[in-house]
Amino acid sequence: MSEVKTVEAKTVLEARDLTRYYPVSGGLGKEKKVVKALNGVSFELQAGKTLAVVGESGCGKSTLARQLTLIETPTSGSLAINGTETAKLGSGRLKAMRTEIQMVFQNPYASLNPRQTIAFQLMEPLAIHTKLSKKERYERAVEMMKTVGLRPEHSSRYPHMFSGGQRQRIALARAMMLNPKIVVADEPTSALDVSIQAQVLNLFMDLQ
Repeated sequence: MSEVKTVEAKTVLEARDLTRYYPVSGGLGKEKKVVKALNGVSFELQAGKTLAVVGESGCGKSTLARQLTLIETPTSGSLAINGTETAKLGSGRLKAMRTEIQMVFQNPYASLNPRQTIAFQLMEPLAIHTKLSKKERYERAVEMMKTVGLRPEHSSRYPHMFSGGQRQRIALARAMMLNPKIVVADEPTSALDVSIQAQVLNLFMDLQ
């Protein structure tokens, strides 16, 4: 009988006792209060897997997403991406690390710039983080649009010219432009109709 080899899944994201506290005014003449948005959150995420964080509105899910995508710094605790502790990174390495984890926001319209074309918004991450030429950036943007089910001629349009489901596809395309190792989705279907929700979720699964 041949021996069956098991391959241990690689941990791409690890949080240990993450906390995030926000000081808020207690009113005139009163001491400041502290809102504990996160209080000791720990988990691991393996490559190729999906991890769902479930909780009622206001429980801190969006705050957690901002910590994971390095938009905000935790008050305490540790966060490691691909085995690298983010708290120990300098500004240059931290910028490079942000390319490995991208976010899809809850409201696709609010997360897109209404004054910029779709092509410009998809090309922008490449302009910031790569040395590709403008032509190469545009070609990659068009290819990503095809991947999420949009047509090349859509590239010159603006966000208001799309449906909610199409805008969420655009937001997902932008998050995928840098080939991230991790995608954090903050309730990406809550603002969509039920039929469109299924399409977007299926798209996530296909890309995974």
